[in-house]
Amino acid sequence: MVPIYAVLVDYNKPLEESPSYQALRRQKDIVTIVCDNSTQVELDQNLVQKDGNVYLSMHGNRGLSKAYNRALDHIEEEDPVLEGFVMLFDDDTDIPDSYFDCVRQMIKKNDADIFLPLVADQDPKLGYLSPSIMKDVYIHRTKEPFKLKEKELCGINSGMLIRLSLFENYRYNEDLFLDHVDHDFIRSMRRRNARIRIMNTVLEQQFSAYETDPEKALRRFSIFKKDIREFYKGSLKGRIYCAYVVFRHKASIFVHTKDWNIWLQ
Repeated sequence: MVPIYAVLVDYNKPLEESPSYQALRRQKDIVTIVCDNSTQVELDQNLVQKDGNVYLSMHGNRGLSKAYNRALDHIEEEDPVLEGFVMLFDDDTDIPDSYFDCVRQMIKKNDADIFLPLVADQDPKLGYLSPSIMKDVYIHRTKEPFKLKEKELCGINSGMLIRLSLFENYRYNEDLFLDHVDHDFIRSMRRRNARIRIMNTVLEQQFSAYETDPEKALRRFSIFKKDIREFYKGSLKGRIYCAYVVFRHKASIFVHTKDWNIWLQ
């Protein structure tokens, strides 16, 4: 039987309130690794272990990439061959049983290295949150993901299914704290000619792109700015496009918070 792992990064959400964990704990053939990035909530380690899963404390919020790498190191310790597949999840994704059925079908079919589910959020008119299109420096949503060429495919972490052997000589970029961790991974794997497919199954992401609290918005923007500059630092074209994205993001924050301090960031 092919080993299947799930990595769930939790940030201040009790597992009893996490739709992701509640869905995963019903899947007895999947080993779930809970990476605890929480700073305000104490997760129930006993619950995780009672469910036959793995709890890893990050001792505070160390960022998404470090949490993923910690989980991958644990998997490699348990299975040095890195056989099987791993799924990635946030703590706030609604995962239907049909998703897991599709995962098992894709693993059995075994014709790709990375599988991307369809991920929808509260803004369907903008297109799917994932898969998205990534052409050179341009990344954007799409309403017709199945029409994208494989070399244009990108996607977010939630629900991504990955062949573990891709991590034999790869770990996530720990200079990225939160944003573009997934895009950086896909970009790296496309350069290595990894095969990417779309799964015909839908996840609902409880995602809000707009923070109306000025203080929280400024803190979140500080992380975003650092991460996106890291992601685009490799070329002049990327740095120019990054400046445009940062300006656009500032404008959006100002519209939703009316806080002029964003222009000083």
